[in-house]
Amino acid sequence: MGKSTLVLVLLAALGLGSLVGVSLVNKDEDTVTSDVTIDEIAPAVASTDGAPVFRFLAPEDATVEYDEFGQAVPLRNGENFVARDGEPKSESLTITVAADESVEYKALMQQGDTVAFRWSTDGGQVYYDFHAHDEAFGPEFFTRYDEGEGTTRSGSIMAGYSGQHGWFWLNLEAEATTITLDVSGFYDEVVEIDLSGY
Repeated sequence: MGKSTLVLVLLAALGLGSLVGVSLVNKDEDTVTSDVTIDEIAPAVASTDGAPVFRFLAPEDATVEYDEFGQAVPLRNGENFVARDGEPKSESLTITVAADESVEYKALMQQGDTVAFRWSTDGGQVYYDFHAHDEAFGPEFFTRYDEGEGTTRSGSIMAGYSGQHGWFWLNLEAEATTITLDVSGFYDEVVEIDLSGY
């Protein structure tokens, strides 16, 4: 396995480079920068306290090895898998946002939890900011997954750290807008965040 493949393997889904404040991928060319070594990445991986590593594979990245009995050996055991004791949850919330007002809802997640979501408005345009934070990293730290303007969005995340992962919406319309948020996966609960201090 080449050095660039190993780097992509370690960083693929969790965007670990953004968590440690280093850009390791050239987004214009989708290639790993040549001045990054695995030794520079290893300390960052170790600092995640055992967060699961997600890896994308392409056929050219995989080789089949055989054991002493001639049986194929798995490329990796346990990668891209997080065991959970509880059952996955699923819920739908209806959220009304007054004209020119904002709301924020967060899924409280443990490191390695995964959620899939879809939200849509009743037609009104909103600004959205899908982000996460946790007090353990300090009051100014946050991770942004996605932001923009629109009437619907869907996706999924695996929590790189325990904390609040979720959605901020600002109603861009002159009248109230209703948002329907559907969330499913492994998380503790979805809560409304008090924005009165902002």
